[in-house]
Amino acid sequence: MASHKLLLWRKAAVLGSIWAASEIVLGTFLHNARVPFSGEFLTAIGIAVLVAGHQLWPEPGLLWRTGLVCAAMKSISPSAVIFGPMLAISMEGLLAEAGVRLLGGNPAGYGLAGGLAMSWAIVQKTGTMLLYYGPDTVNIYLRGLSWLHAKTVLVPEGAWPPLLLLLGLYFLAGALAAAAGFKGGRTSGPAPSAPRARPGNIRVKSAKAAAGRSIPALILHFLLVITVMAAGRRLPLPALCAAAAAYAGACALYYPRAGALLKRAGIWAGVLGVSLAAGLILGSAGAGFYMAVRAFVLTFGFSAIGSELTNPRIRSGLERLGGGVFFETLEYAFSALPEIISALPGGGEMARRPLASLSKVIASAPFWLDERGGPRVFIITGGHGSGKSEFVSELAEGLRRAGKKPGGILAPGLWADGQRAGFDLVDLCSGARVPLCRRGAAGDGVRAGEFGFYDAGIASGKAALSPEALAAADAVFIDEVGFLELEGGGWAPALDRLAKDGNVPLVLVVRDYLLNKVRARWALDRAVIWKAGETSPETAGEELTRAFVYSR
Repeated sequence: MASHKLLLWRKAAVLGSIWAASEIVLGTFLHNARVPFSGEFLTAIGIAVLVAGHQLWPEPGLLWRTGLVCAAMKSISPSAVIFGPMLAISMEGLLAEAGVRLLGGNPAGYGLAGGLAMSWAIVQKTGTMLLYYGPDTVNIYLRGLSWLHAKTVLVPEGAWPPLLLLLGLYFLAGALAAAAGFKGGRTSGPAPSAPRARPGNIRVKSAKAAAGRSIPALILHFLLVITVMAAGRRLPLPALCAAAAAYAGACALYYPRAGALLKRAGIWAGVLGVSLAAGLILGSAGAGFYMAVRAFVLTFGFSAIGSELTNPRIRSGLERLGGGVFFETLEYAFSALPEIISALPGGGEMARRPLASLSKVIASAPFWLDERGGPRVFIITGGHGSGKSEFVSELAEGLRRAGKKPGGILAPGLWADGQRAGFDLVDLCSGARVPLCRRGAAGDGVRAGEFGFYDAGIASGKAALSPEALAAADAVFIDEVGFLELEGGGWAPALDRLAKDGNVPLVLVVRDYLLNKVRARWALDRAVIWKAGETSPETAGEELTRAFVYSR
């Protein structure tokens, strides 16, 4: 993938993290303060972030990518229902992108972008009501309009005028939010220069949390949701209630989010009360029960689907289909999130001074983008017999299990009579293994200390480190860099090229007493140091994974 596309994803990751962080901070404040229309306020914040960010980086494709990143980050929310908010945020980014594409990155284009994004709230709410409660929702709406029209002349006849009026009000609110973002983006000052802590080791989902997920379960949940939506009132009410209770119990047992949702009796009492009232309007209490049970089942169904989508096999499949850069962008965004949250003002200040808060955060965006740009080189070091080669072998194997392709060379050691007898060379791409050197052997002319090197081993290593061999590699390993390379031989020419290009993460194995010389020789001051026996391969693998988003 072209480097400018990757940079665009990085920018979207930073803006998506800002959007997600503002929802976390301000959303908590609005919820605790019980502010009406909290969802609309949060949408307005998202629109302002999109518009301000687009002025900073006015590039096609930035807005829909930002929405997609923020929506995916919504998956860490403790809320049991995340499917709807994730869809809303994705569509808001897509519609904002459409508005800017139609009229350009100017006040008119931003106004259209904000209006379209905010209007999606009405479309989704209407669709959600129809989805959860079925066609009876339309009858309730029409009967309510008829009753209001009979009581007051302020309500026009027909089903569409009230909806169009509401849509217009939402469009206007979105345009005003875009205007605020336009002003906030134009008045942003210089980025703060105060140092920030390095991001924590945050992962999208831990392997433990995703354990037990299965693709058949995901398909089963989809089929069940489709069946419930299509069945309507054709299922007997007692059977539907029994099946709903069993399904909810199973979901609560299997999915933590669903378990938390099941405990919120107040929500279900409210749903039941509203549904029964709607049934009375329709003249049938049974219709109200059907609406309540339908909403109950679908809520748990969507919660389960949201959990199943964290399945590592699904992630791996999407990566094989070309979605790897997206998941790597998420790692990039999650690593920035703690810093951004810590830099945001409190929810109260954001509510009192929203434009000043927005300006401050957007001004910091280039700083966060630059901070995410390194490091790219990792060095495994230690003394003789400290386990450096075992370390790099486990790290490379871990990458393979994660669906990544390691490239480069590994030099497993050979022992005889308690001392190092020599080394073989393994091409990590092809798996081919050949003798590299032996203690006391004449070799083929190249010597380093007591070891004589074979031409076939050197040639195999150079071939494994060639641009052609590494074209598809996600990370490059060189085991090891020693005296021979410091003198310009061995793998030095390949290392010169790889250290300069920086196309993929580079992992080197260096003995501890040569570490400073190697860092000075190849200007590796920013390299991350992993000490064999102190740093675990699992921890190193997580650090290396976060570097993949910068590749190519």
